[in-house]
Amino acid sequence: MAGSSGRDPKWLQPLWAKKKSDTARRVEQAVRELLRHKEPVTLNAIRNSVETLFGISISANTIQRNESAYAVYQKHRTARRLTRPRNQALSARLQKLPLTKAVNLRAKINRLRRESKDALIARLLDLQEERARQADREDALREQILQSHPSLRKKGKES
Repeated sequence: MAGSSGRDPKWLQPLWAKKKSDTARRVEQAVRELLRHKEPVTLNAIRNSVETLFGISISANTIQRNESAYAVYQKHRTARRLTRPRNQALSARLQKLPLTKAVNLRAKINRLRRESKDALIARLLDLQEERARQADREDALREQILQSHPSLRKKGKES
């Protein structure tokens, strides 16, 4: 969505703002409908209710990335079944971020949670290997710079 300069095109902002507010309004109405019928408020139930009420399909990710819609869901969601408590490190990290970055990170966390533990371990090992290779490249470049500039070598030994 971002332009080549990394910023959102101004001419699209009104359209995105309208879509965002329409989504939030639909989610609010869907939640009201679920509460009226005393049905559990879950992301899937909201999606189904929006489709029934408006004939529009929205994803759980759309609800999670829309701050207003997600706030409505959080306020009214049905208590989850007891599960293992999650590590507080992710929650703390999310709370430190500005809202828009937190929304993007929450979506990424949800995508990663859908991957198998083995796949995540493999990705982590790949990243560690790549980081080691990058450190080796940096060391080699640093050594090249020191060899090609004798004045830097003297300064480096004095430090």
